[in-house]
Amino acid sequence: MLRLVKAPIATVVLVTLWLILTSASYYWNQIIISQSTEKTIQAKGLSGKRMVDILLRWTTQHQQIYVPISEHNPENPYLKTANKNLIREDGKKFTQISVGRMLEQLNESFLDPSFSLSLISLKPLNPKNEVKGWQKKVLTDQLSPTNDFKKIINNQFHYFSSFVANDSCFSCHEKSQLEPNNTLGGLVITYDISELIEQEKPLHRQNLMIHIVIFLLMTSVSLLSLNSIRRLVRQLEFEKVNRDLIIEEKTAILKEEIQQHKEVRSALQRYSTHDPLTEIRNRRYLLESLKNELKRYQRYKSDFSLLLIDLDHFRQINDKYGNECGDIVLKAFAESVKESLRESDTFARYDGEEFAIIATNTKIDSALRFAEKLVNHVNKETVTYKGYDIELSISIGVTAPSLLNKLSSEQLLTSADDALNTAKVRGRNCAIRAN
Repeated sequence: MLRLVKAPIATVVLVTLWLILTSASYYWNQIIISQSTEKTIQAKGLSGKRMVDILLRWTTQHQQIYVPISEHNPENPYLKTANKNLIREDGKKFTQISVGRMLEQLNESFLDPSFSLSLISLKPLNPKNEVKGWQKKVLTDQLSPTNDFKKIINNQFHYFSSFVANDSCFSCHEKSQLEPNNTLGGLVITYDISELIEQEKPLHRQNLMIHIVIFLLMTSVSLLSLNSIRRLVRQLEFEKVNRDLIIEEKTAILKEEIQQHKEVRSALQRYSTHDPLTEIRNRRYLLESLKNELKRYQRYKSDFSLLLIDLDHFRQINDKYGNECGDIVLKAFAESVKESLRESDTFARYDGEEFAIIATNTKIDSALRFAEKLVNHVNKETVTYKGYDIELSISIGVTAPSLLNKLSSEQLLTSADDALNTAKVRGRNCAIRAN
């Protein structure tokens, strides 16, 4: 939807929509105006028909109508009735007047000369009055007692209605003159509708102008609304872009902080189990692992050995070359020992220059042989510091839970420490098994 609002075609769609709506309304109102005029025209014709119907009923009620014979009302030679002419006692002559003649005199009395009433027939009393042309076709094909006919020709409205015969008609007409549907012919009402048509034209012009104004007004309002919506959409999109940038920036900062927290937490977790200098396990981890191995030994009789290692003459190295050199020596020693360990072994810094190894699944004799190899391996290591070559050596005390009467981490460490002290007494650079 937003894509359509922003598209240039939205303007075309909006203008086209209002053009269709106003055009439809315009033509609908044009039809209503024309229908209103047509109803007015037909109402005038229907009024004439009702007037003639009243005249015919009045004539029927009086049977025969007589008027004084004069130049205006001469004797009708085509009227074949028994009492066509009458003479009053004073000698004044009267003649019977037909309905057709009455309608002629009514036409002469109308103020509107364009309005006329007449009777048409295929078989009139006066042969000269026989209907011809298109009126004859209407009378024969399109007119019936239930169906009137209406037609406009050259701004003249023609209203045709069937003239149904009654008993009084046969005083003048013969039954042989009857048309189908028992009609004698038709009543024709004709009048000029130019004035009504002229009155209709301003309404059509007014309708056109109103709809042009409506089209321009609604199109303008809609286009202004569309532009306002477009500005609002652009503003919202701009704000969304800025908001997204802020969110991305905040998200990046948050991710960075989370990563930093993870790194700090990971470092803290590592420092809780590792020695920060040598990056091997620390005393805390060693003691915890020792407890777990003792539990395994008590439950499953799973052998393991503990090696307590002391870096010989480390304090002298610190005193002679400094703490920086001491740290380098500790790191080099730790790296050297790790080369000889298995993945299952635990290597930890126990205290200062003392280290410990938990050799899993290893009996005391095997652990002692491993310790002796480790002593020889370290003897081959040399640390160079500021041009000085520093040779390393270690002393190791080896013990196992099978040597203890009372199983505990403290007893195991004490046993290993005793063996380590024995190695130091014997001159260092060796591995001694606990008793």
